[in-house]
Amino acid sequence: MLLVFCMLALQTIAQTPKYAGYRGGFDIGSQGVKLSVVGFYFQNNKLRYKLVYDRQETVGLVKGMETNGGKLRPADIQEAIAFVQEMMEDVKSVYKLTNKDFIIYASSGVNIASNIGDLDALAQKNLGMRVNINMPAKAEATYGARAGLAREDFDSAILVDVGGGNTKGGILQKYVGADGRERYTFKSYNIEYGARRLSERILKRTNGFESYVQDLKSMVEDSIAPLIRSSLNDNPEIRSATRNIVYTTGGVSYQFITWLAPEKVQDEIIEFKYDDLLKFYNMLRTPDGWSEFETRKFDNVKDAKLKELMVRDLDKATKKVYNRDACLAGISLVLQAIREIGNPERKTFYFTRDAYWINTTVYDTYKGDFQAK
Repeated sequence: MLLVFCMLALQTIAQTPKYAGYRGGFDIGSQGVKLSVVGFYFQNNKLRYKLVYDRQETVGLVKGMETNGGKLRPADIQEAIAFVQEMMEDVKSVYKLTNKDFIIYASSGVNIASNIGDLDALAQKNLGMRVNINMPAKAEATYGARAGLAREDFDSAILVDVGGGNTKGGILQKYVGADGRERYTFKSYNIEYGARRLSERILKRTNGFESYVQDLKSMVEDSIAPLIRSSLNDNPEIRSATRNIVYTTGGVSYQFITWLAPEKVQDEIIEFKYDDLLKFYNMLRTPDGWSEFETRKFDNVKDAKLKELMVRDLDKATKKVYNRDACLAGISLVLQAIREIGNPERKTFYFTRDAYWINTTVYDTYKGDFQAK
């Protein structure tokens, strides 16, 4: 059983490290804007990093993209940049940062929009900064694997990341470098269907929830499964029997965990079973399942602080992350990806709540600013 969760380049230490400085990064994603402030420090003369502050605000950037000719809506673009500006000003004085100490990325699920350049243009106008709008799905998944997979699981874990705009993941595979040292390279798979985009595509041609459920099932099994299969065929090691751990990330996984284990809202990593995913999928399909989920009261929880956190996460999950249609589309993609990878009943599953690909991107961008004394 996994006992310790640690990000690559982060070593657990007994006391707060003495930071040499801080840097920040923004991920403008399919469902919201995320800010990470990372502290850089030295341990045994080696540069390390640690997430010291993070904040998320919901902006449904890809909502409506399928029905808007593949474009982001101007109001959503404005809201996203406004949140970036607000968050940046909020942390500048606390961590002694200036504009040059931040990076801003549009996630791979967003930058496929045909008017993604409008996001960059508004950032330049309002912030005097550029947005990187060229993050490939593979690169994002690579950063996600480095941030999200526990170091001891590199040789046995698979990443499954279903976002609002796309589905991606892969493995860290060992190789021997020219210097004779063992290193890791990322082997990926990805398709340009995420929870929000898929649900909106189905909704355009269905009437009523039962019709939506049937059409979604048909599209996932008949059209999307071959795309996943083809992408996996490029890297057969992902299907190896030795890969017996699956890490799930993304909005629908967050929603699933909120449903499964709301009492664990503060846990960094949560273990679950394949059967739990199936139960969540079936719950979403039942007439009363969703209403029972979103109206939970947690009256049996005695710890007032814990209850407050549970209510907060439930509200965020059911009202801001995904609606029922998008949630069902997302879990359908998670399940199909796992089935195509193979042997789901024999695998151990984990959800990582606080591991963001932007953290490792910040580290790689700014590590040259810090040198051991």
